[in-house]
Amino acid sequence: MHHQIVRRAGAERETAWVLLASAAILACAVVAVGLRPAPPPEPVAAAHQIDSRTGLTSAEQGLHADLKVAGAEIAALLRETGAAPKPAELAAQALPPFARDTSATARGGHAWTLAEAGHGVAYAGVSAAPELAGSMVLVLDTHGKDHAEPQVWLKRAAEAPPPGLDEKTLAAAGWKQVTATFTAGVTR
Repeated sequence: MHHQIVRRAGAERETAWVLLASAAILACAVVAVGLRPAPPPEPVAAAHQIDSRTGLTSAEQGLHADLKVAGAEIAALLRETGAAPKPAELAAQALPPFARDTSATARGGHAWTLAEAGHGVAYAGVSAAPELAGSMVLVLDTHGKDHAEPQVWLKRAAEAPPPGLDEKTLAAAGWKQVTATFTAGVTR
């Protein structure tokens, strides 16, 4: 007589292997996350600065972008002619944000003026609707050889900037310098 042992149907062995594989994958994931370096700390803005990504309304972000482009255009005109163009001339060239169009109205309807600023020129835009976008100042250094990057300042009020338009004067009057910090979280 021949005896054969037949095991009952079950999945104990397969279940054990699946659990073992799951535990190995989980252990590898824990080790990988633990070995990953911590991200660098976010740069901290000074008290008189505001980040263009997180601190501005959408209308102010649009104005900031327009002012950066306009700053480069005005610097080129300054090198060509030697004189700062008036806001009316910039509006006649349809250069945002100086042009009077629906976009300017939707972004606060700023009234732009030209002012001398220590080592350069400045364009001050007093907002007609500070709840949409605050008043802004574009400061251009015209005396340096390298023509430093234009600075944009913001105050959430319908207020003209103080005379002098240097960093200390603007900061003391409650104006915030708009800065752009780029970190790994900016570009995904």
